[in-house]
Amino acid sequence: MRKYIFITISSLTFSCLVLFSGCNTKSPTTGTLTVIVYDYKTNTIVPNELVYIASSYQNLRNHIWINSLYTDANGRAYFHDLAPILTFYDTEHWENYGAMQVYAGIDQTALLFVDNPLLLKK
Repeated sequence: MRKYIFITISSLTFSCLVLFSGCNTKSPTTGTLTVIVYDYKTNTIVPNELVYIASSYQNLRNHIWINSLYTDANGRAYFHDLAPILTFYDTEHWENYGAMQVYAGIDQTALLFVDNPLLLKK
């Protein structure tokens, strides 16, 4: 009796795997980028700082941005569904900027250290 129950459950499990194998996600086409803003003097996070991302340095300087977000209480700005390109990022109040390659299907994190008085935007 136990043998038949085991065979029945195994058959049902295998059948479900075969029937619903098409429910897997497709190959990813976009990636994510999380920018964490730090004050380099005190090594603390910077909440509520507006972070911009652009597709080139020239676009970043000319205010042609892909997206802009404020950092949360943890100093993170989370950009999702980005095309796999080289992405430049900057903040609203500081001239510190950086760049990171976004890859499809990969969550990446960039650290941006700010608070250099010589680079403060006026």
